Amino acid sequence: MPMVEYRLAAADDAAAIGALHVTSWHETYTRLLPQEMLASLSADSRAAMWTTVLGATARPDGTRVYVAESEGEIVGFGACGGQRDGAMRERGYAGEFGAIYILRSQQGAGVGRALMSLMARDLEDRSMPSASLWVLFGNAGARGFYEGLGGTIITEREVADGDTTLHEVAYGWPDLGV
Repeated sequence: MPMVEYRLAAADDAAAIGALHVTSWHETYTRLLPQEMLASLSADSRAAMWTTVLGATARPDGTRVYVAESEGEIVGFGACGGQRDGAMRERGYAGEFGAIYILRSQQGAGVGRALMSLMARDLEDRSMPSASLWVLFGNAGARGFYEGLGGTIITEREVADGDTTLHEVAYGWPDLGV
């Protein structure tokens, strides 16, 4: 397998991150989300969203995005920053893993583990020693991955998205140094 390199994302990575984001959703959520929801995804709109995120990283608790590259192509990315969910902050989770998406072809090769490690160190370096994330209840592969990294379920919720109700679970890491 070709070597994978990791780095902070730059503003000019937004288009590649947006495209990977959409591809990853199609690879991962085909049986978990309505087809109409997946069909409505746009690499251009995701790229615009990531352009905004990448342009707003100056705050100490702002979102930082890391990419995994192989042979000059982005094959995965992860985003972390200060906790956006008030209930999670109240539970003591200062940081948040806001996104982690790996192309299916790279899954199981350590890319996700390396990105999670980079993000955990980043949060710790910014005085956020704990973190949480939300994942779809039915996403067994991701849930197994998070549990393998020591994440524990801390709560569940249902979120309405148009005509669809999504069942999500939150995983938490009370001590990222472990």
